[in-house]
Amino acid sequence: MTPVNFYSAYPVKRIVLCCLLICCLLSALAQKTSKPVKEPVLKKLKGMKNQDSAAMLAKHLVDSARKNKDVAFEARVLLARAYQAYGIGNERDALIFGREATRLATPADSVTHEKAPIMVAYMLSREAKTVEALNVAFKILKECDNRGWKGLSIDCRSCIADIYRSIDKPKQALLYAEQAAKDAQSLKDTAAYIFALSNISNILSGHGMATPANLARSTRLMEQVLDEKYRHFLSDFSIARYQGNLGRLYMMAHEDARAEKILNQSLALSRKGDFKTLQKHNLNELITLYVDHHEFKKAVLYGEEAVAIQPEEQSNLTIQKNIYNHLTDAYEGLGDYKNAFKYTNLYHRLKDSINAIDQARDADELDKKYRADRRLLVAAGQTRLVKVQRNFLIALAVIVIIASAIGYRWFIVKKRKEAARLAEEHRQLEKLDALKTRFFANISHELRTPLTLIMGPADQLLTLNTADHEQQNMLLTISRNSKKLLNMVNELLDLSKLESGNLELKLKPVALASFIKALYQAFVSAAGYKEIDYRLINSVAPTLFVSLDEEKFEKIVNNLIGNALKFTPYAGVITVTAATEANRLEFSVSNSGKGIHPDDLPHIFDRYYQGKAEDAPSEGGTGIGLALVREFTELMGGHVVVDDNWGKGIAFKISIPFAIAQMPEGEEGLPSADGEVLLPVDTALDENAPIVMLVEDHHEMAAYIAAVLKPHYNLIIVNNGREALNKLQELMVLPNLIISDVMMPEMDGFTLLETLKQSSTYYNIPVIMLTALAHQRDKLKALHIGVDDYVTKPFLSTELLARVANLISNASYRNKINQEEAGEMTAAPAPKSQTNEAESTLSPADMAWLWELEAVVRKHIGKTDFTLAELGYELNISERQLFRRIKTLTGLTPNKYIRAIRLQIAREAIESGKYRTLAEVSYIAGFDTPSYFSKLFKEQYGRDVNDLL
Repeated sequence: MTPVNFYSAYPVKRIVLCCLLICCLLSALAQKTSKPVKEPVLKKLKGMKNQDSAAMLAKHLVDSARKNKDVAFEARVLLARAYQAYGIGNERDALIFGREATRLATPADSVTHEKAPIMVAYMLSREAKTVEALNVAFKILKECDNRGWKGLSIDCRSCIADIYRSIDKPKQALLYAEQAAKDAQSLKDTAAYIFALSNISNILSGHGMATPANLARSTRLMEQVLDEKYRHFLSDFSIARYQGNLGRLYMMAHEDARAEKILNQSLALSRKGDFKTLQKHNLNELITLYVDHHEFKKAVLYGEEAVAIQPEEQSNLTIQKNIYNHLTDAYEGLGDYKNAFKYTNLYHRLKDSINAIDQARDADELDKKYRADRRLLVAAGQTRLVKVQRNFLIALAVIVIIASAIGYRWFIVKKRKEAARLAEEHRQLEKLDALKTRFFANISHELRTPLTLIMGPADQLLTLNTADHEQQNMLLTISRNSKKLLNMVNELLDLSKLESGNLELKLKPVALASFIKALYQAFVSAAGYKEIDYRLINSVAPTLFVSLDEEKFEKIVNNLIGNALKFTPYAGVITVTAATEANRLEFSVSNSGKGIHPDDLPHIFDRYYQGKAEDAPSEGGTGIGLALVREFTELMGGHVVVDDNWGKGIAFKISIPFAIAQMPEGEEGLPSADGEVLLPVDTALDENAPIVMLVEDHHEMAAYIAAVLKPHYNLIIVNNGREALNKLQELMVLPNLIISDVMMPEMDGFTLLETLKQSSTYYNIPVIMLTALAHQRDKLKALHIGVDDYVTKPFLSTELLARVANLISNASYRNKINQEEAGEMTAAPAPKSQTNEAESTLSPADMAWLWELEAVVRKHIGKTDFTLAELGYELNISERQLFRRIKTLTGLTPNKYIRAIRLQIAREAIESGKYRTLAEVSYIAGFDTPSYFSKLFKEQYGRDVNDLL
């Protein structure tokens, strides 16, 4: 390339470079259209101290902007006017101008668009309208974040942090302040970073966060903000404000000298710049300091200056309230109570005003939310009504179709399952009925075989007439009770037939009057045993023959009369009535006594029901008798009525239809009744024979026991526990032993036993419980009450004789020893009556000691080598004293008493059914040799142990 060409090309390059430069400048201007030009006149307006001059300049600028239709410039002028008003302490005007600027600012001028609402938020916070202030701040923050104005969002977060700090929510405030500091540091915006640090410092030193560590960090941050390297970034206003904050921190750290110095520096700078808001803040802190130091004159001087700086309506209400409070304390300290009263009134008025503002603000905020929500709901309803209705109808139709299909399917499946379940239950019930019927039939036949073998030989022996009178009476007892047992078996079979519907009437001609009389006479002897006034009122014609199921009617009558005998007290009244009317038999059985408890009355005809009344006597029974009465009566076309008079008696009335029948040929009149029972009577007392009282309500059982004991003992026979107690009071000589049944009317055996053992006169009489209750629970109950022996039915006569003899012998031996000891303790022989009184009886303490003794023996029952020395050691008593005490209390030597306990344990082991061999029971009871154990067992209980295994 030649030099000419080079120089000729040079101007072209210059032109190209200039064009590129111009394009870049235009592009840069286009990208920065959102940043307004900093007009010097706006800066001047912000710094003006004269209110009137600032107003005139602002009016001129606004008029110019409106003339040129420059809305953005008008907004900037109003924002500058807001800053000017805030700088001179006119916060109310600052709020007004800030709101006007916010209304006019547009996103094209991003700075004004953000700074104006932030000014509004600050001023609202100064007026304690924090909710409204936060709404404004959050709204502009959201817009800044959406538009990507990161630098401007720093101011928003700092403002939000400052508002949260003012309402004592430091955690939320610290969150936004720290985020502002991070954003400013990332943008390298030093001024914003300094402001964020000062905000963090204020938060850390505020209420709820001012721990010693936070206070130290807060002070360091504020000192960092005021460092010389940041001075050129700060205006005099900012420096004065930060100095005031640092003074407050020094006061909190109790560094009052440093606090006073820095606050005075801030106050001087504020006075110089005429920053009224900062002056008031610094004066408030100095007043606080001087009041704490009791420098009341200085406090009053600075307080009055603070009040004079700004009128109340243009001031920060919180600071104004604090100044009034401090002036109250200062004047009170000087003794000027008039001014103290003045400022305390101003303090309370302003405090109430702030509270009213808060309440009004909350109410207004709720109303605004309600109205806003209502508007939103209305708008949403108007815009989406058609769509929602359509979708709803579609969804509803789909749901209805699906629900209908599911419901129909569920209904069908449910019906099928119910049908299958009912069919299965029906099959199971039929199977159970068949099994039950078969069981009753089988058990009936199984029981009839041994009953036949009992009844047949007994009847043959009666026919032979070779037995004496007493043996014949026993044979009659066997015959009658075997027939009763057969009737019970037949009743069970009848129940099964009734349930299966296979029971039919077997009608035949019956002479009704004579048949009823025969049924009545069957219970004459039993009524005589209890001395009951047993009556029959039979108005049936003697010649009347009716078609009747004789067997079933007999069961009805026997059940009704039998129950009447059972529940009628001694010497009571039973009336049997029979009459006919209009081809119906009216039959009734009434008896005196308590009757049936009203709670039990609705259930008396239920099968297997037993009375639940607490005071009901123990009577036993199966609970099927009255059930058969009703079902047999209804089977014959009749009905049953109960006339209950609780406490006085009861009457059962049945009405059965009948058909008149012809008298069969060869009828011989009345059928014969069962032979009568020879009633046991009190035998003549023999002074040499022991006396035994027998308490038994069943006359045949009483006759049998009397036959067993009569050859050996004098007998006193009573019907129940009540009669036994009455008889004991009449006797001159007490019985040596009492044998009592458990289930008896008026007073049962347990109640009798408890009464005897609690009596100081009778509780040393040995008692044997003779009962059909074989359950372990009943035995334990009797043992806890204090029974001496417990014999269950059925029993052997030899066993009963052995037990009676052992108890009487032991009691006699014990009384003999007690009499000897009583004689040794007296110098002269005592009279007979005194000797009887001297006989020791077992006191509750003695009984408790014997229970403890038995518990120790049972604990060591497996040790065959257990000695008396070991027993005495366990009971904390010497062997000699042990021997003496056992013999005194029981009449037995310790070895015999321990042997009796071992034999009782053996009997319990046999009755438990767990052991099957003699050796096992012998080992369990603590005996070395089974043969020796078998011998002792037979002596004690009168039975061979092998018979029980």
